[in-house]
Amino acid sequence: MDTNFAENIKKLREKHSLTQEAVAESLEVSELDVYRWEAARSRPGYKMIAKIADFYDVTVESLFAGEADENNKPAASDKISFNCKICGGDLVYNYPDGTCRCENCRNKWVIAELYPKYARVMATIIKANKILDTKTDLASADEADLLFRQAIEECSRFSDMLSTELIKLCEEGQAKAEQLEIYCRGKHFFDNKAYKSAVIELQKVRGFRDADEMLKRCKRGI
Repeated sequence: MDTNFAENIKKLREKHSLTQEAVAESLEVSELDVYRWEAARSRPGYKMIAKIADFYDVTVESLFAGEADENNKPAASDKISFNCKICGGDLVYNYPDGTCRCENCRNKWVIAELYPKYARVMATIIKANKILDTKTDLASADEADLLFRQAIEECSRFSDMLSTELIKLCEEGQAKAEQLEIYCRGKHFFDNKAYKSAVIELQKVRGFRDADEMLKRCKRGI
């Protein structure tokens, strides 16, 4: 959980001499929600984060900034927006394919074009996801994992909500890469009729691709 966000919203509340109860009432949430956010036990969704930024009259990016970044105002081209620049509607981000779309007017943008500093990260993530969707060998699983690691390292240079979401996406991608690796080992054993070894591996990735079907066939072959 991002501790910068938790620390920053607590500092802002205390700066304005507000209680958690008062903040909760203003944001139309429970006092427990505010407590959990400030304790870094949970984090609100995009719309609520934008609402919190508006409430304190700060940028969304500043809510995620560390102490070293608090006085560095982001350039206009770097600001992360959750509203359509055409109609003002809510933007829905599709991180895996690197795009976002307005819920209202349905206009679509490429994230890398909206936020150039993330162009390389988005290209790396898209490449890694494509590998996971199309390849079925151990080398590809390792390559995807490496790409996600590179993207995480790149995102760690920034301190805004988009970097937080992309890191989370990369971590999910690494988990899928690990699943692919296990699946590939199981399939290798299956293809070589080493059914007992195949079962051990494939049971770890039930529901992944055709692992369940191979498990059925393994049990018939044992």
